[in-house]
Amino acid sequence: MSNRHINEESSPFIFLDRDNTLNVDPGYLGNPDEVKLMPYVGESLALLTSFGFRFLVLSNQSGIARGYFTHNDADAVNEKINELLQPYGVQIEKFYYCPHQESDDCSCRKPKDGLVRQALLDFSVDTENSWMIGDAIRDIEAVQPVGISGILLAENPPEDTPNNLVFVAKDIKEASHFILQALFEKSYQHKIILNQTDLVQKRNTDKEHGKQWVFTNGCFDILHPGHLQLLYQARLLGDKLCVGINSDASVQRLKGDSRPVNSLSVRLLMLANLPYVDYVTVFEEDTPENLIQTLQPDIHVKGGDYQIHDLPESNIVHSYGGKVIILPFRKGFSTTKTIEKIMQK
Repeated sequence: MSNRHINEESSPFIFLDRDNTLNVDPGYLGNPDEVKLMPYVGESLALLTSFGFRFLVLSNQSGIARGYFTHNDADAVNEKINELLQPYGVQIEKFYYCPHQESDDCSCRKPKDGLVRQALLDFSVDTENSWMIGDAIRDIEAVQPVGISGILLAENPPEDTPNNLVFVAKDIKEASHFILQALFEKSYQHKIILNQTDLVQKRNTDKEHGKQWVFTNGCFDILHPGHLQLLYQARLLGDKLCVGINSDASVQRLKGDSRPVNSLSVRLLMLANLPYVDYVTVFEEDTPENLIQTLQPDIHVKGGDYQIHDLPESNIVHSYGGKVIILPFRKGFSTTKTIEKIMQK
């Protein structure tokens, strides 16, 4: 029978191997007095706790079947691990372990998925935002069938890896840092839409719901207050703001061989994290006419001292009934001048 956790709302969990992941492995560990945490374990799990992660252990303990120690010994070792983690404010909520040898052909010995499936019955797990950390490929393979991503603790990546292995870390500290980085990146990735077909679909859906799209574009190489003001004001003009940015090759053609200073991936990251930007996409051409023709935003915004009739894209916008609005630049800010100032120093 399932022992479903009282909190029915799903939570992100870190599934952990035990020996050589949480604790030093002397070989068939059955004596709690020999338990010693691996370096950085307490601090790393405490950090992850701060971000709402909870912890479960999935472990192979064939020493029981081999007669080296008992179930009670294994439980005592697990209790000792939690005792050592307590000063860090960390608790392993449950230790799942397989007591069998490989020859027993059970369903719970990793890389089989019996342990993790039992855990999913007992706890409400947000598998999409959960992770497995272990020092063996079998640890990662065990959670692959349930869609959990894995981090392998190793010096070098093995040749053959399961599809759910996303990172190889030298220790649990590096693994925890990667998880937090992934948490950050996931927060904005939905805003970056490189496939124009997907972007048009979002545009059409919003149009059906009566939402006005505003579009603006630029290199946005070194983001400064002038950019921020332009983007903030552009968003106020409609319901959704889509920003088109020049590809690296396009920036280089327009600005010279030394540009861009920040690569496309960095520029995408910076823009997607602005609260008033809804979507970010990329165009390879030097000007955004083709993208504007494809998206047909209700309003096209340009910053600077342009005249509407001087903009090559204005004819396209007007052809489908759109509107072009010129917003003033914030004085005193320029990417080119910022670079020149840095070079002078």
